[in-house]
Amino acid sequence: MTGRVFLHQWWWPIYAAIYVLLFYPTFLVNPGASLGNVLSDGYLVRAYVTVFFLGVGFLLEWSVHSDLRLRDARRLPQALRQHPAVALALLYGFWSLIAAFFTLEPIAALTGSFFGSGDGAFFGLALVGVFVLVYLQTLRDPGLPQRLAWSVVLSGVLMASLAIIEIATRQGVFYPIHPASLPMVTFPQKGHLAGFFVLVVGILLGFLRQSSGVVIPALFVLSIALGATYNRAALLAVSIGGLWLAGKWRQMLVAALIVCLGLSIGWLMVRTLNSEGERQLTNNTTAQTRYYIWKAAIGGILERPLTGWGAGQFDTIWPRFLSKEELDKYAQMEWGVKRVKDVFLTPKASPVLLVEQTDGTVAIKGISVWKAHNQFLDIALLRGLVGLLCYLALFWYVFRSVHIFPPLAMGLIAYHAFLFLWFAPFHIEGTLWAVLGGACATGSLLGRKTDNI
Repeated sequence: MTGRVFLHQWWWPIYAAIYVLLFYPTFLVNPGASLGNVLSDGYLVRAYVTVFFLGVGFLLEWSVHSDLRLRDARRLPQALRQHPAVALALLYGFWSLIAAFFTLEPIAALTGSFFGSGDGAFFGLALVGVFVLVYLQTLRDPGLPQRLAWSVVLSGVLMASLAIIEIATRQGVFYPIHPASLPMVTFPQKGHLAGFFVLVVGILLGFLRQSSGVVIPALFVLSIALGATYNRAALLAVSIGGLWLAGKWRQMLVAALIVCLGLSIGWLMVRTLNSEGERQLTNNTTAQTRYYIWKAAIGGILERPLTGWGAGQFDTIWPRFLSKEELDKYAQMEWGVKRVKDVFLTPKASPVLLVEQTDGTVAIKGISVWKAHNQFLDIALLRGLVGLLCYLALFWYVFRSVHIFPPLAMGLIAYHAFLFLWFAPFHIEGTLWAVLGGACATGSLLGRKTDNI
């Protein structure tokens, strides 16, 4: 196998696998670093790596079409009509750029939030580039989605193993984190790590749907690590992913037994080895705070439905979309305080809430990084309803791809079930868009076969 053939076959699987593993040793360089420093450094590493893979990926794609000339650009509209998924992804990316200039702070909308949340239009366009290149290669190489799936599984097993090590040792592998926050590995918190595990478990369930028994050990390890996160949204998402095994009753039973056993072991490990990380799965406080977060998000979307707010802007004014009574209830559930005495909104800065605590004293509270904790509301806030509709339309091809190659589609479906209660951080977005490109291209291949018939 020549080097060029190897790169063509494995370039994007390698990217999808290593993206979630990337980190910057912030605390080694700066022991007094804050969460903002960690997020910014982690974002820059992933942005640089993404640009590098995009550059080489473009050259690899160009080498396949070396006969193309500038005059061939006139065929682009026809090509986009033949591949609506690519047109939708490009519209999503370029609409983000256009909408950024209609926001209150165009520079922030283009480059991202103040804490390196990776939500800027430029980074979004780079991820669309990953989608397009993976899509185009899949059309030529139908085996690419399978390599993508296995690479993400390999990465997931490694991350799960590191998560188990963190629980056993009661310390972070990459960051000096309090035991109550473990496991985290390279993610900003264990909830987002649980989301990545949901994506991988969904992929494994897809392989199991194809009667591939070799995935059982990997599914077991992932289930243990998932249990250690104590995340209810992840449990719900895995259950929804398992429903796609309907009709494959033997595989569904095997999956249910393996996942339940793994989850139980994960819970037991936390309870015995790291009790500070244990939480009540029946606690509904988080669900109640979601209500007020979503209400503020919907208010923001209704105020700027077309272009959205752009990155780092709704973060600074979200309390404006809740009444005084709603803010009081939110603060009571979030911080255990009595009420909110006053709110200070400052341009280009996080809101400051002056709260009265239960003992009568006054304290200052704030949220430095605000998210709607619903991926679809977050996209509408960032890119407007145009961006959201483009993103949702891509799932027409994801659902179609289930009939050709289930793993990628089932992973995406399970993960987006999780994202109804969370959001995708930049720590996973590179992998997510690569997987999305492979799944949409697979769904497009089904459409071509149907058209030919």
